[in-house]
Amino acid sequence: MTVRTLLRRFEDSDVTITVYGPPATKTVGERLATQGIDATWRKLPTGHQNAFAVIRRDGVFAEAVPLTAMETFLCDPMAGIGDSGTPDSDPGRQLLHSALANTLLSSLTPAQLLATSHEFEDRAYRVGAGTLRVSFQSLSIFRSQRARYESLTSDTDLDIHVYGQDDWEPPAIPGISFHPLTNDTLEQVWLLAFDADGDDQNKCALVAEETEDGAFRGVWTYNPRLVDEIMAAVVAVDE
Repeated sequence: MTVRTLLRRFEDSDVTITVYGPPATKTVGERLATQGIDATWRKLPTGHQNAFAVIRRDGVFAEAVPLTAMETFLCDPMAGIGDSGTPDSDPGRQLLHSALANTLLSSLTPAQLLATSHEFEDRAYRVGAGTLRVSFQSLSIFRSQRARYESLTSDTDLDIHVYGQDDWEPPAIPGISFHPLTNDTLEQVWLLAFDADGDDQNKCALVAEETEDGAFRGVWTYNPRLVDEIMAAVVAVDE
């Protein structure tokens, strides 16, 4: 399995969003459009505070999420998220990621990918066991996440594997194995996969490839079979 063939599986996903709240926000509408998602707006007299978005997949209701959660992800995805200390999660962010699972997004930013990675790292922290495989493209990018991952490994029984181009010599950290890439299979890929110690209810994965303009095209999933497939593909790269 390659990233490109994986992403191709989701190219026909039909996701639409209806926002119930104040008049259409140009920025939110434009940023949804860049992700390949159509959005319509329905005015509510209650205003922005109680605004929400209804997400439909293939015409079927999938989830309703607070508009604030969607705005944060689209416009300021790292708001309230730290790179150090004990991992934590926000219910609105959890709900949004669940609603958009298996949706191919066309133009993800590094900040959006980092926020999604943190969401899945938080899940791994809560489970406390299992294998977490991560590729940030190059090992040097791990430096900004070191404190967070030291919390992950010191507070849990997670087995963590970090992959990337060999552009930095990482320190020895108990519970974390570093894998310098020997081929370019993952060099353009941002990836995180967690097997939840075999618990299908908590498995998750994020896979995105960098495009020519520097944005990322990607998808995240909670499908246990797909997560297992992604985990196996990453292991195969290192063999």
